[in-house]
Amino acid sequence: MSWAGKKSLKDSFRSLFTHKEQAPSFSAPSPLLPDTVKRVEKLLQLWVDGKGYRMPDHTVEKAAERIGTDSATLYKYFAMRGEDFRSYRAKLRIQDAQEMLLAEPSTPVTLIAFRVGFTDRSNFSHQFKAITGTTPAAWRARHQ
Repeated sequence: MSWAGKKSLKDSFRSLFTHKEQAPSFSAPSPLLPDTVKRVEKLLQLWVDGKGYRMPDHTVEKAAERIGTDSATLYKYFAMRGEDFRSYRAKLRIQDAQEMLLAEPSTPVTLIAFRVGFTDRSNFSHQFKAITGTTPAAWRARHQ
């Protein structure tokens, strides 16, 4: 079977669309408008103040829904900041855990992990060490 005379994949893809505007763009996402940035910042602040980051949302889409926006806007907002949402949320959770580790010295580390939104201790320990450079138990012992 000869490929001569066959449309290229690119040509076939383009023929699916009758107008240039309908073809999907594979370039960088467009920046958010200033009003959208302000709205997202307000929504995020409400979410942080209400400790919404403690919810064990497994997807950014679910977290965006809880925050009050859509995942595409959230992705763009954090891309503008040079970070990603998951890292931002992990930092909030670890800061919260650090406060709990000091305020509640007899509370088991696993319970604190669950209370700040992690669903398993190993992920919590991994994230904690990545952010602080030490394990939760060692951090607690050093700061008491």
